Amino acid sequence: MANTFKNAGIEVLASRTTLYTCPVATTAVIHALYLSNVDGTNHVDADIEITIDGGTTYRYIGKSLAIPDNSTLILDKPINLEAGDILAITASAIDRLEAVISILEIS
Repeated sequence: MANTFKNAGIEVLASRTTLYTCPVATTAVIHALYLSNVDGTNHVDADIEITIDGGTTYRYIGKSLAIPDNSTLILDKPINLEAGDILAITASAIDRLEAVISILEIS
């Protein structure tokens, strides 16, 4: 068994944007998710979803989360993913939201 710590990050779009997909034959623990509003004037809302069945059915873990301008929202409770599961984010506007996660992959 191997444990690997990783980080992943994206600019979030106004449509569902995949931040992370758990690799085959691996489980993953998302330790923290950072959502940063890089716009200096406008707030942005974020939806955070995961799949619970290997990448097909999405469920919200955060819905319409308001992030003020020049602010960061941190979700620091573990999220467990199985092989093929996806963590995705949607922003209410483009060019405002960046996302970074810290991951422990176990294979």
